[in-house]
Amino acid sequence: MFYGRYEHNIDAKGRMTVPSGYRDQTPGNLVFITKGLDGNLMAYPQPAFELIAQTVSGKSLTDPEVRSFKREILGYTAELTYDTAGRILIPSFLRKFAGIEDQVVIVGVGDSFEVWSPERLAAKEEAFADPQANQDRWAAFDISTRGI
Repeated sequence: MFYGRYEHNIDAKGRMTVPSGYRDQTPGNLVFITKGLDGNLMAYPQPAFELIAQTVSGKSLTDPEVRSFKREILGYTAELTYDTAGRILIPSFLRKFAGIEDQVVIVGVGDSFEVWSPERLAAKEEAFADPQANQDRWAAFDISTRGI
C-alpha cells in the first residue's frame, strides 16, 4: 500500500527519486506513470496498471468517451525503470502536463502514488480546506475501524 507524502527535487534531466518504500512495491523495478485526473501524474505498479489497461480495453471502442479516455490515459503512459539511484526519468510531455519543473510532491494514495507540482497540490488542498465541507462530503464514504 502506498501512503505518505514526500517532497523531492527534479534534476535538469527530469529525474525524480522515488521513495524506497514505494520502489519495494513495484515489482520488476518497473513503474507506469500517466496523466492524473487532477492535473497531476499517477504512478502504478505493473499489476495495477495492467488491470486498468485491461478494463479500459474491454470497453466498447464505438463509445467516444472510451476512446477519449484511452487516448488520455493509455496514450500518455510511460513505462519507466529505476536507475541505480532509485530515480525515474519522467518524460518531458508528462512534466509539462503536470506543471512539474524542479520540485515535486509525491503522495501515496493506496494502490498508486501521485506526483504533483507543489503549486498545483497547494491549490487543490486549498480548495478542500473547509473542515465542515469535508465532513459533509466524506460522510458518504462510511469509513469505520470498528470491528477490527
